[in-house]
Amino acid sequence: MSMKVPSWIEPAIWSLVIGAIGTWVTLSFGFGWMSAGAAAKMAVKKSQEAVVAYATPVCVARFKRLPNAVSDWATLKKTEEWDRGGILEKDGLVSGPNQKLDPDTADAVANNCASKIIALKTLGGAQLSMK
Repeated sequence: MSMKVPSWIEPAIWSLVIGAIGTWVTLSFGFGWMSAGAAAKMAVKKSQEAVVAYATPVCVARFKRLPNAVSDWATLKKTEEWDRGGILEKDGLVSGPNQKLDPDTADAVANNCASKIIALKTLGGAQLSMK
C-alpha cells in the first residue's frame, strides 16, 4: 500500500516558504524588527555612546583643573595619537572615584577626551601652541 501525495502539496509548500521569506523581509526592513542578539548589540553600542558623550566633557574639565595642565597638554600633544588615551586613563581622568567602566568604554572615553584636549586653543588663560 503506497501513500499518494495530493497534487496541491508542492505549491502549498512553496507558498509557505515564499510567504515566510516575504514576512521576514517586511518585518526586518519595513518595521525595523531584529533578533534579540542584534538588539542587545545595538543597546550596548548606544549605551556606550551615551557614556562617552557624558564622560568626555567631565574628563576634559578634570584635565583643565590639573596643576600643570599646560605642560601636560604639551606632553600629550607630543605623544603618539594611539597612546594618548592610555595616558589619560593612567592619570585617572577618564572615570571618577569608585566608578568602574568596562575596558571598551574606558578606551572610547579616553580617546575621545584626548582628541578634545588636543583641540583646545587656550588652557588656564594661556594660549596653546598648535605646532
